[in-house]
Amino acid sequence: MTKKRQEKIKIEAKRRLNEWLTNSTFDEMSCGGIQLNFEMSLGLMGYPTEKQDWMKGKNFNKFIITKVEFASSEYDNIIDELYINNTVNLN
Repeated sequence: MTKKRQEKIKIEAKRRLNEWLTNSTFDEMSCGGIQLNFEMSLGLMGYPTEKQDWMKGKNFNKFIITKVEFASSEYDNIIDELYINNTVNLN
């Protein structure tokens, strides 16, 4: 994955996180601090369930196009960094 694409993913993930934190709490978003729920709530690969009302019209569509991108260590690092930074901020 190129550095440019990594940066685009990071910007989009942060945008979605900020939307969540404006409309909910980190604890609710992550279902009690569970990293997998946090990642799923960002919905970068799309949402398996109906989006919450506040998401509608705010471009919460699928952003990660390929499974290769999703399975990359670069993607994992982006999610890990966002998750860790937000769990640290809770303490």
